[in-house]
Amino acid sequence: MPALFSPDGSIDAPLQALGLLLAGLLSLAVAGKIMIRGTHRLGVAGMARQFASLDILALVALVQLAALNLFDHTMRPLAGVFRPDVGDGGLIENLTILLMLFPVALVIDRARQRNRDTAFGPVSLAVTILVLVFAFGEEISWGQHWLGFTPPDAIAQSNLQEEFNLHNYITPSTMEAVYYALGITLIVLGARLGSLVSARHGDNVLLPLRALLILSGVLMCHHIFQELAELAVVTTGFLIWNRLDQGRLTFTPSALRTLAAI
Repeated sequence: MPALFSPDGSIDAPLQALGLLLAGLLSLAVAGKIMIRGTHRLGVAGMARQFASLDILALVALVQLAALNLFDHTMRPLAGVFRPDVGDGGLIENLTILLMLFPVALVIDRARQRNRDTAFGPVSLAVTILVLVFAFGEEISWGQHWLGFTPPDAIAQSNLQEEFNLHNYITPSTMEAVYYALGITLIVLGARLGSLVSARHGDNVLLPLRALLILSGVLMCHHIFQELAELAVVTTGFLIWNRLDQGRLTFTPSALRTLAAI
């Protein structure tokens, strides 16, 4: 088990382990509250129906991948599944990259169905596309390892991993703090999702999405899971966007509805 608590950058092992423990306890408290309130409101049968959703398959798959991730770090490295310490590659990263490419599908779909009713207007779609294209570029170091080019000396000497990207200019300790803050934010968002979006009557889409947000948050809170956490966040974000676009979810605050429709 020592590898589970190994340091990353200047973040020492006890701090990482304690942070993961606190995030885990918070997630259990949030999940327990959701289950108790849901059972009180819907009954046991109603809660069971909430899990009869295809979105729950994403949750099951991510939990299984988390177990593989733990095995990879504590027992035996799984070559080809998780990326190396430096460079790109691996099944998990490639899946994340694939999901980041969905802006292309968005543009094609919107061009084909211009009159379709949707929760999102052209500006919000454009912003989404720009953010995802930037994230895609950063994830693959703007093609450095795919194309085999060497970054300029000024970048290679100042970048922590000599890669053509911006995120490796951030010190490991700062990056860990950012990931941890994002993780806690995702757990809280999972707790409060019902106040931000509402499901169509009888639709069982909300509970699996809350569970995915909570799981994504926990994975963010320890460096050995953070590659998988990126896949979890992209998957969850895509599912929430898609359910809003389908009309299965709607923004509850009018300000969010107005902002998304721009």
